[in-house]
Amino acid sequence: MTNSHALSVSQSMVRFVVILHLVLLVSTPTRADQQNTTALDQNTVYRLDLFTESLKPTLKKELKKGAVYFRYSSISGRHVWSRFTEGKRFEFAMGPGSVQPAWKFDIRERRDDQLRLLENRSPELYKRLTVQGARPMIKLLEDGHWELDAASNEGRVFDLESGERWEWHGGRQIRVVHVGGIHWKYHNQNYQPAYNILVGW
Repeated sequence: MTNSHALSVSQSMVRFVVILHLVLLVSTPTRADQQNTTALDQNTVYRLDLFTESLKPTLKKELKKGAVYFRYSSISGRHVWSRFTEGKRFEFAMGPGSVQPAWKFDIRERRDDQLRLLENRSPELYKRLTVQGARPMIKLLEDGHWELDAASNEGRVFDLESGERWEWHGGRQIRVVHVGGIHWKYHNQNYQPAYNILVGW
């Protein structure tokens, strides 16, 4: 197998996993959300299970670097979606409007199961995305559900704990600022400066 063929096969596998996630998101709303967390253990980290669309406990030794998980934040006093970093810690408490690549979620299902599910649910979507080479993004809603975000092609995060916003451009993480500083609030499906800005002449 040549290097170019191996790369092509690898890219196809990644694209397939992303498409599977997309189909599941489009088919039904995800039940895992930030609203109903009373039954969750504060010491347990959860991953989104794509087949049952529910949260599954995940051992800390099984956490994948760069993946998005649902964990309890003592700062926020609730469960939040966060990314597991190379330094083996969680960053961000993702708030509404945060967007992540679909492949950032810890997918455990076998390839055969993925193929079978995809063929049953949406062969047209699979064909279209495979041909177009789409890189699907998903957006966190106010009710804690994730949904397909066709308008985005890069990730962004609104951090509930710091009030800061971050965007990724060409793989680079960039802080979003406004005239009065770096802190934001989320109101009526929009981001606004966290304090009033007085402009004088």
